[in-house]
Amino acid sequence: MDVIVNPNLDNSYIGGLKNLDFAPAIRVAYNLPTKWAVAVEEYADIGPLRDFYPVSEQSHQLYGVLDYRGKRLEIEAGVGFGLTAASDGVTLKLLLSRDLN
Repeated sequence: MDVIVNPNLDNSYIGGLKNLDFAPAIRVAYNLPTKWAVAVEEYADIGPLRDFYPVSEQSHQLYGVLDYRGKRLEIEAGVGFGLTAASDGVTLKLLLSRDLN
């Protein structure tokens, strides 16, 4: 099992460091005996560090994810659901990566 916490700080680069935005992400994955894993991920946008958004204006997305990690190809696919009014309703994600070595 993997637990990954990313306390991300985002910036639009327009306002400099004073406009850092807190956008944490969390992933909990269960690695199957083969090359597969199933995971739950949560992505959030809490707001500027100096003044977090009210909960009703924060974005929280919850994803169910399936990963495949082959020798040269990795696939991550999932479906996400918004948990607040400020979140996207339903989103799909697909990441493909290939090791060139």
